[in-house]
Amino acid sequence: MLGDESPLIFPVLLILLSTWLIPRKIEHYLEKIPPQVGKLGTFLHRFGPIMLVGFMILDRIKSIYQRDISYLEISQRLGPGEFQFSDLTLLVTGDGAPEIVLFSLLLFATLSHNLPSIASSSNELKRTVQHRIMTYLAFSTLVSYWIFFPESAYFEPSSLPIQTTLSKHGDYSFFVVLLTAFLLLVNSELFAITTITSSDTGLEILIKRTRFKMYLILPCLIYLLSNSVQSTQAWWMNISQNGEFNMVLFFLLHSFGLVFVTVPSKINESFLQHGDGRSNSLTFQLSVSVVIFFVISSLFLINHEPFDEGNGYILQSSWLVVGIFGLISFSLILPNFGFDSAARPELWWIRMVLVFGPSIMFIFTPYAIFIVPSCLLLLPISIVQPWIIETDVSSPSSAKVLFPLIGLMILILSFSIFTEWPLMTFIMLGWLPSLFAVKSVEIHLKHLKVSDAI
Repeated sequence: MLGDESPLIFPVLLILLSTWLIPRKIEHYLEKIPPQVGKLGTFLHRFGPIMLVGFMILDRIKSIYQRDISYLEISQRLGPGEFQFSDLTLLVTGDGAPEIVLFSLLLFATLSHNLPSIASSSNELKRTVQHRIMTYLAFSTLVSYWIFFPESAYFEPSSLPIQTTLSKHGDYSFFVVLLTAFLLLVNSELFAITTITSSDTGLEILIKRTRFKMYLILPCLIYLLSNSVQSTQAWWMNISQNGEFNMVLFFLLHSFGLVFVTVPSKINESFLQHGDGRSNSLTFQLSVSVVIFFVISSLFLINHEPFDEGNGYILQSSWLVVGIFGLISFSLILPNFGFDSAARPELWWIRMVLVFGPSIMFIFTPYAIFIVPSCLLLLPISIVQPWIIETDVSSPSSAKVLFPLIGLMILILSFSIFTEWPLMTFIMLGWLPSLFAVKSVEIHLKHLKVSDAI
């Protein structure tokens, strides 16, 4: 198998993807060294991951064509025999699906500076968009690498099945794979938008187009996932073996946070004033976060086996709270080192942790999925609370914003708890409070602008 024949391909790929986390610094450094070495380094930095993943795909095609039963997937699903053209469906429904998705996304990243939306933007902004897209895709690949590229798919096991034991059609749905690829692609564009402080006409066009694409993708993917979970009624019983499904849920959390919270907040919070009461606002956010993290995580843990008996859910919830607050504490230090370009940098970093923290924690504990509902509740709170607590801005009507928001969150929480799959149900509906909160703030700002004009 590939891992036995070329064991260095995986660490080299991980190293090259790690450089994509800081592409601007890497390329800036390569520009300073001798030109011949710098050009080679830039080429490997940008195109090295694509070539390695392309090689992995070609090797998988070769193994399918030759019916090489030393590959676990071939021996489990196809067995010995003559190649049939239908066998190639495994490339998009089996272990090859993550490779093709990753190859497509990496290729998109290298060409993203040519996006039609930013055709009129400066070269500097185009490169910045490309670098941010590279960063997001590298992050998503690294946190999910152990899920979508397990050792069993690349290293020959000590024993192989004598006859096929699994369906030759693979485990993945073609449409779920396709929509997940598009989801990650649009997420990368949204991440670029929310992390770039400057703005121009091209970036505004990109915002409109990415939002529109996400509004099309999310309902379709949510529908497919909510139906697929019904065939896996005990998916929470063995989370570590259902990592692919859970990782897609984390990608959905990225989407919810980016399209409904961070991107619109980047625009809306530029209208906040100097920040009288800003410390009180931050204190409130952190205080309510502790309570919601612990209570909501415990509530969902106790509704799922094996935590529905005894008090193990309390210990697990405590560890989850410690983990997520460790990430929040670290993020709150970053504005002191210059990462403070947002209107409210402390809130911006807290939101980044709420959006991306659970997928980081999933590397260390499979039960990180149980903290997602808390994040989905805290994101809309982070949108509304500065407008209510800070004293130098006009606050929106509590009867029109605050009370309906609280009621909506309680309604979704109550409804989810009494369904057959509480956690899954909440994740599928948990974006509604964020959408309501951001639209309420936008309506409030429109009223303020009208009042100022009068």
